[in-house]
Amino acid sequence: MTRVFILAVVLCFVSTIQAAESLLHSFQRLTLSAEYYSEGAGFGDVSHDGKPDIVSGPYWYAGPEFKTKHEIYPPKPQNRNGYADNFFWFVYDFNGDGWNDLFRVGFPGTPGYVYVNPRGAKGHWARHQVFDWVGNESPTLANLVGDARPELVCTKRGQFGYVTVDWENPLKEWTFHAVSGAVTSQKFGHGLGVGDVNGDGRLDIIHKDGWFAQPPSDKEAWKAHKFVFAPRGGAQMFAYDVDGDGDNDIITSLAAHEFGLTWFEQMKAEGDAGGITFKKHLIMGSTRRENKYGVVFSELHATGLHDMDGDGLKDIVTGKTYWSHHKQSPQWDAGAVVYWFKLVRGKDGVDFVPQRADTDSGLGRQVSIGDVNGDGLPDIVSAGMKGTHVLLHAVRKVSAAEFDKAQPKPYTSPALPKGVLPKGENGQALNLDFEKGTLADWTAKGKAFVGQPIAGEIDPKRKFGEGKTAKPQGNFWLGGFEKLFDMPTGTLTSAVFQVTHPFAAFRIGGGNHKETRVELIRADSGQVFFKMSGRNSETMRPVVMDLRAHAGKSIFIRVVDEHTGGYGHVNFDDFRFYAKRPRFANAVQPPKPLVFEKPLLEGATAGVAAKAMKLPPGFRAIASAAEPDVMQPIAFTLDHRGRMWVAEAYSYPHRQPDDKARDRILILEDTNGDHKFDKRKVFIEGLNLVSGLEVGFGGVWVGAAPYLMFIPDRNADDKPDDKPQILLDGWGYQDTHETLNSFIWGPDGWLYGCHGVFTHSKVGKPGTPDAKRIPFNAGVWRYHPTRHIFEAFAQGTSNPWGVDFNAHGQCLIEACVIPHFFHMIQGGRY
Repeated sequence: MTRVFILAVVLCFVSTIQAAESLLHSFQRLTLSAEYYSEGAGFGDVSHDGKPDIVSGPYWYAGPEFKTKHEIYPPKPQNRNGYADNFFWFVYDFNGDGWNDLFRVGFPGTPGYVYVNPRGAKGHWARHQVFDWVGNESPTLANLVGDARPELVCTKRGQFGYVTVDWENPLKEWTFHAVSGAVTSQKFGHGLGVGDVNGDGRLDIIHKDGWFAQPPSDKEAWKAHKFVFAPRGGAQMFAYDVDGDGDNDIITSLAAHEFGLTWFEQMKAEGDAGGITFKKHLIMGSTRRENKYGVVFSELHATGLHDMDGDGLKDIVTGKTYWSHHKQSPQWDAGAVVYWFKLVRGKDGVDFVPQRADTDSGLGRQVSIGDVNGDGLPDIVSAGMKGTHVLLHAVRKVSAAEFDKAQPKPYTSPALPKGVLPKGENGQALNLDFEKGTLADWTAKGKAFVGQPIAGEIDPKRKFGEGKTAKPQGNFWLGGFEKLFDMPTGTLTSAVFQVTHPFAAFRIGGGNHKETRVELIRADSGQVFFKMSGRNSETMRPVVMDLRAHAGKSIFIRVVDEHTGGYGHVNFDDFRFYAKRPRFANAVQPPKPLVFEKPLLEGATAGVAAKAMKLPPGFRAIASAAEPDVMQPIAFTLDHRGRMWVAEAYSYPHRQPDDKARDRILILEDTNGDHKFDKRKVFIEGLNLVSGLEVGFGGVWVGAAPYLMFIPDRNADDKPDDKPQILLDGWGYQDTHETLNSFIWGPDGWLYGCHGVFTHSKVGKPGTPDAKRIPFNAGVWRYHPTRHIFEAFAQGTSNPWGVDFNAHGQCLIEACVIPHFFHMIQGGRY
């Protein structure tokens, strides 16, 4: 178990959210497995003892303590840089023998399987393929047609529909009933749900672009209703009366791999015909400004709806599906949070108050909510890249003061960065924000930009316009699709202007093609030194560039549209200079480092760089060693004589063939006390993928995945007594950024080190069987130098690369990907 996150909720609300009885709700994370086995988890009574068990990946975990796991099928950890073969688990007695079986949905577009409960017998469960093609990334098992038994709602080869079971032969092939033509993705697709949209008592199928109304009988066709709820598609969708007016509204995330959580208020459509339409209410967007309480996170690929606090209103449960598209998603490396958004109805309307349940378990594609430990409170069960977890719910009465302190506070957003428009040869600001309402200061070729710029937001009545937003900075913007759609091609080139500031930014949307791009070009050479494309989204987001390498030079902008297919257009707006690097919460990150960016002290000597450092009062920096005396240093330590031992990492970022290994360890010494190392010797060469070292106990301790090694030098002559001794092996290097690192002696005499999240180790002494090895990824480990014992000291965080102890012996680490600083407690999970 790990930290407890305290959240506040109240049973009875008045206008100031004062409580008649104040309760604090908390969730304690219980990690069932740190391995990546599945994108989903379910629960139900598998063991036939009347108590819920948890099912995820190849295991079911016996409730209510979930300490004992049982294999369903042979376990095989999944590749975190790919995707699991197991996405969803549903618990139901399919064969009617009184024991719950399991239905497994794998990767989209693959078969669905029923695993028959062996009724207490040992061994793996018998698997039966019952459906050949489960499409969409949010399928569900629900009683859709009202026959008291569930149907599978999904897609198949682009058709929406549902799958029925022949309950006389439930393990035979199930039957798909299409409710549409081939109108969606063949395999994937985001956004799917079930609910009574039109209030006729029958459940309908909801999808990102509308809903299919269930007919009164199975002899009639399902009627399609178009309304774009989520252009990019989110996760599970729900029909629920959010505002209490008697009709069901729609709840959905907006983009499974990006941002957005909304509810759509059901309203009567204009005109004599009436009908249903919806009004969008944004709960959380892509910036802190777009949530009343300043909450923002990305990758909402799983959502649930459940009354979390017992007030009779259903709340939204969601979180970050960590690593859902690997590094392609914005804020992919932010914390793997889980939240529930409390529904509050008041005189001022509806509010969804965010309550954080966890910071580092995240969700997969499925979140299951219910009382799994029998205490009457709903718990949260999930699985994904971070492993399998249950967030156990607890509640306690508190004072009004403690309650108020725990409440989320309304967010006051800081002012946006202020930039300036570049100036032309006449000294006047150029029309690079299009606020003149014309293409003044621009030259167009071809037909792609005829009728530009666009005034105001995207017209919801234009082709594919419903639900789309561009988010221009002012009244006018360049919208490549708005007038002539995707077919025309052409270029739009700005007037030449001088670089007068070190940084610039502009907004970009549209297609993610190399043929749809914005370029920055040097006027003197014609060199394209920066280019950027959209993300297949109409919504424009800022992109920042460093122009210090081009200070004082003349440049121009060229908007290029050479694509005639889907998203064959560019949206562009508001090019401005900035005196300091602007920080935008929703900025687009270029796909790779900007090679043209010039470091602040490019070409400076080490001494000059040291003098330029900004340090606290009383500190000074001295360049003690520099190239060529030390090259590619990755780790260092100081011995009792004040000498620095440095590991040079020439192998990084790949482990080399043994005959090409050339990492080495140097010893640097200051012989005259001037704080500069003037004596240098090589201790050892020919190491491979070195990432950490420490000196002590008669030698040097070296981390070089897959090994932790000891190089003896008992006579202290600075020469190895023998070949490196392999103390432990099994250290992973799938991600060489995150191997064993940051060696340091602890106050207890153990050797401590760190390890990152996306490298997966199974550590043991050479020859240790796999079953007896210690699995380890993110966290802090330790090794006893004389008893030769290895332990996982604390687990979790992200990519820690730095550990130390304070005067009280408390362990502190920093993570170099996410700017977090952790106090690590032995046995903790973070």
